Amino acid sequence: MNNQRNYNNNSSYWESYQRFFPAEIQLKENNLPTEEWWQWNNGEIHLDRLLAPESPLKIVLVHGAGGNGRLFAPYGKMLQKYGYEMLAPDLPPYGLSQLSPPSKSIRYEDWIQLLVDLVESEYKRDGKPIVLLGASIGGMLAYHVAARSPYVQGLIATTFVDTSDAAMRLQLAPNKYVAVYGKWLMDACPILLDSFRLPVSKVSRMNLIANHPELAQLIMEDPRAAATRVPLKLLRTFLNMTPEVQPENFNSCPVLLVHPEADPMTPYAFSESFYNRLACPKKLVLLEGAGHFPIEQPGLEQLSAAVLQFLANLASSTAK
Repeated sequence: MNNQRNYNNNSSYWESYQRFFPAEIQLKENNLPTEEWWQWNNGEIHLDRLLAPESPLKIVLVHGAGGNGRLFAPYGKMLQKYGYEMLAPDLPPYGLSQLSPPSKSIRYEDWIQLLVDLVESEYKRDGKPIVLLGASIGGMLAYHVAARSPYVQGLIATTFVDTSDAAMRLQLAPNKYVAVYGKWLMDACPILLDSFRLPVSKVSRMNLIANHPELAQLIMEDPRAAATRVPLKLLRTFLNMTPEVQPENFNSCPVLLVHPEADPMTPYAFSESFYNRLACPKKLVLLEGAGHFPIEQPGLEQLSAAVLQFLANLASSTAK
């Protein structure tokens, strides 16, 4: 491990989030994730791993544009309690991961390929079937990975943010000017603008990431989460992404959509069309009272119950 860059000893900001979670899934000194470094394309990708040696499956948690792997670790604790292993990478430039050359040149396609390669590496490590759990825009990112990787046996998402839909792009942006003219400018001048960096909060409605104002503010000020300065090349290629496999043709694995009911950032109506078009076995659970970052009850309990049932069904089917 790179001892100069780790969460457990040198970065304590994540501790500020714990009080927003139920006590039984909070991270504490005696239950912290194991930190690892994975070498990928001359870069170092930080991994949080919550071990469960007898786990029949392995869940890879895919964060979104305002997070990192450690931010979502309490959800991993929720699964580890019931015997499931969880792995949470930091997608560069978020969290502790670093690329060489620097991540100013990173594209959305690189995120997809990084996760495809990580899934393959993890499957070859121990042969455990892989389930992707994507939060926020990580839901659609996980979809792209599942469509490309033969090792993914299940997909769980909290939203499906399809940026090929102009209405979705308008919903994500802080205003119409950024949604329409900002995208036009990035597409027209990539050589000039691609390396320019902005905090994601400047180009999104990041204030809506959580319904609890104090939690939303913490995330927006987190230097390894929403305060990360993101290269416009990553944003441009994200906004221009069209699914390689349209949902009508997607049959790689079953899908569980656990969508927060009270999500002003990406309301269910914006995921509904994509979900309804999916050809694979699928299930929808709306999380009552839960915001985009789902910490509210009864939504959080519903999230746990739905995910655990989905995993149990997958474990049963893959064991046959």
